[in-house]
Amino acid sequence: MKTNRRKFLSSAVAGSLGTASLPLLTQPTFRQTANAAPLDILARYDSLDEVLKRPVLRKELFSAPVIIDTIELLRDRNNFLVRVRSKEGAEGIAAGHGSQNSKSWPAFGGLISRFQGKDARDLDALIPGDNGKSGGIPFNVQVAVLEFAILDMMGNTIRKPVGELIGTIHNPMISVYQGSRVVELRQLPPEESLEIVKKDLLESKAKAVKIRAGGGGVLDGDNAPGRTEKLIRMARETFGDQMVLGCDGNGNYTRKGGIRIGKILEEYKYAWWEEMVPFGWYDDLKHVKDGLRIPISTGESEAHISTFRWLIANDACDVVQPDQLYFGGMIRSMKVARMAEAFGKTIVPHITQYGLGYIYMLHFISACLNAGKFQEFDLFSTRDANGNTIPIMYKSGDPIVSYDGVLKVPTGSGLGIVIDPDYIKKHTVVKDW
Repeated sequence: MKTNRRKFLSSAVAGSLGTASLPLLTQPTFRQTANAAPLDILARYDSLDEVLKRPVLRKELFSAPVIIDTIELLRDRNNFLVRVRSKEGAEGIAAGHGSQNSKSWPAFGGLISRFQGKDARDLDALIPGDNGKSGGIPFNVQVAVLEFAILDMMGNTIRKPVGELIGTIHNPMISVYQGSRVVELRQLPPEESLEIVKKDLLESKAKAVKIRAGGGGVLDGDNAPGRTEKLIRMARETFGDQMVLGCDGNGNYTRKGGIRIGKILEEYKYAWWEEMVPFGWYDDLKHVKDGLRIPISTGESEAHISTFRWLIANDACDVVQPDQLYFGGMIRSMKVARMAEAFGKTIVPHITQYGLGYIYMLHFISACLNAGKFQEFDLFSTRDANGNTIPIMYKSGDPIVSYDGVLKVPTGSGLGIVIDPDYIKKHTVVKDW
């Protein structure tokens, strides 16, 4: 008999590794009671549309306008920073996605006139919605880095961290899972790849780990016969029953292959099965979800609110993963988090290994009521597009460390960090669009 999914998800204990259930990333909060009849699809869309109407930025925190006076795109070869200043002299600065920004930076020029001279308190309206012909990740990364710089400036204006600008702080300390390096865990034998994971765990101290499945260049393929099945088993044997394990398919499976691997993951008590079918194969994703008990996560490559609206309304996933940079910033991501919360789903954003991805994640998740029990973390990497480290320190003076697998959200104003001024000076203002 097939397990009732709603009953399964609502009763499983977060992080539990008992034989009766699989561990979850978090305990979902359901808005419908157990005895309520399920909403039909149009009613679900109507409900989500009401959620989307709610403003995100807490405008009431600001007693006077915060006029955006200057917006600068700073460049050092392939790397870009954004610096904004208000008429009152407050400043904000942010780093974007290294490889993406280096390709699509000319799109930033078109954003300046949209924001410059405007009241930053109207940020909800200033952030572009789903753009048809001009939208997508290359455009969204430009919007995101500008938004981050503006939020940094606004936080500095009223001496509050970014999380307080977009919601209430629910999570001042955030547990993380150790993300895995794509190449090593795909191409090396399981024994060697798991040694790399163990080494990374010395820094992250995480109590959860994500491995990667599939490979070989074809759907349902592998780099060696039985390699993924062996990796799944060996990871559980290596890290023991107390370690929460998840698996990322990175679009390497058909719906049949996704279910086959998913059942193996269930056997070894894995906590989630991520992005197993190719990007955009949404009906196949739902087919996999309906055929398994393990929570399904997706969303890292999505660029449009409308797609998350479909995924949530059609119950095609359990965990949503907007990437703050790819998706266009925290305002848009918070709208997704709220839609997810309305239907009992959790949020575990994908983070980029470039720039200040984990810093943005910490501030965003600090304000998410339905945050997953573990959040993605690829070590304290602040690599820029030139291969250099962006030198930062917390304004609070706290060390940048993992406290036994838990990261402290920066408590200083704005993004809560200071970028080394000498690093910033290596960049010059872009004037030729």
